[in-house]
Amino acid sequence: MAAPIRDGQFAQVQPGIKLHYATAGTPGAPLMVFVHGFPEAWFEWEAQLAHFGQRYFAVAPDLRGFNLSSKPAEVAAYRPKVLIGDLTGLIKHLGYDSAVVVAHDWGGALAWNLAIQLPQWSGSS
Repeated sequence: MAAPIRDGQFAQVQPGIKLHYATAGTPGAPLMVFVHGFPEAWFEWEAQLAHFGQRYFAVAPDLRGFNLSSKPAEVAAYRPKVLIGDLTGLIKHLGYDSAVVVAHDWGGALAWNLAIQLPQWSGSS
């Protein structure tokens, strides 16, 4: 049975930056974060949220600049190091100190940067 998806949630992940996200599953279960590519949004992962929400607390954010998340005008606000700060900010907001990270396309590039620069934040929780 698929886990129900809860949309319309927001996290202040850095000063002036809010990420919109959707979840499935129970908070406190191991965290699995799905990171979308370009030009997509959280709903790209809808089927995976419903499936993995049965065993994980599955979360799919809209990256900054996409869908309902903050959209800063400055180009520098979209550098990978800054976007990784958004992901770690989301993980902290959710009450975790690490997550299983699933990603593709531009989200995959961010996930690799997260794993390389901050390996303690990615992996099994």
